[in-house]
Amino acid sequence: MNVSALLENFVFSFLATVGFSIFFNSPKKSLIPAGTIGAIGWMVYIVLFDFSGNAILANFFAATLISLFSEILARKMKYPAIIFAIPGILPLIPGLGLYNATLSLVEGNYSNSVFVGTNALFVSAAIAMGVLLITSLVKTYYIICCKLRKKRSQLKNLIK
Repeated sequence: MNVSALLENFVFSFLATVGFSIFFNSPKKSLIPAGTIGAIGWMVYIVLFDFSGNAILANFFAATLISLFSEILARKMKYPAIIFAIPGILPLIPGLGLYNATLSLVEGNYSNSVFVGTNALFVSAAIAMGVLLITSLVKTYYIICCKLRKKRSQLKNLIK
């Protein structure tokens, strides 16, 4: 894929993510960072898909990166991570695959419907697993940090 096509994909995915953010009534300060996160996630998907040809793997890593950046920006900007994560992930959702599966089902082409629908389902599951992985790691990190702070304060109280 050439640079102009990558730049075009970046711009349109940025605009789509900002549009979804506006649709979800996100704060104005979060629109540009959310758009950037969505555009970066889409670029990761495009590059990995071109490199590997595996949409499931590409969507998993793109969703993981979007979720990681969302958690980081949530802490920096003092907003919930969902403000960045949901609009950023929406361009990755396999809407065309779901449409084609339904169309094949209506047309009576059941084998194609099962194939396309299963692929869309696996892509959706990969996106969910990418978000779940990062969210779980961040929550676990903060639980461990909270427990360590409690232990430290208890030790300080014992020493005094």
